[in-house]
Amino acid sequence: MKSIFLSCTMLCLALSSGCTTLQPTEATPDEIQRRIVTEGLLAPGDKVQLVTADDAVHEFRITEINLEAGSVIGKNDAVPIAEIIAVATREFAVGKTTALSIGISYGVAIGIAVALGGILVL
Repeated sequence: MKSIFLSCTMLCLALSSGCTTLQPTEATPDEIQRRIVTEGLLAPGDKVQLVTADDAVHEFRITEINLEAGSVIGKNDAVPIAEIIAVATREFAVGKTTALSIGISYGVAIGIAVALGGILVL
């Protein structure tokens, strides 16, 4: 019984990463910088991956966008807006979330069938 519970738990953990996906912003560096400042491309709370002009990759959750200082700020990192050349944000993925729900339901049904020692037709 413990092995069935452990298997179901591992399945749930493996599938739980399926709810979000990294979505790159298709634009030139100048356009990205303009959109951050004028259109609110990024907002506090967003999980982002920012690439700067020196090809450094910064991944963090935004805590603040300080337009006066010209920086996107996370808990342990601050990136100058003028240095950002690429942006990708984590966004909700409907398809992955649906697959997660179905996968968990299917895994639980199999676990119950095995635990009961019976055959369950799925």
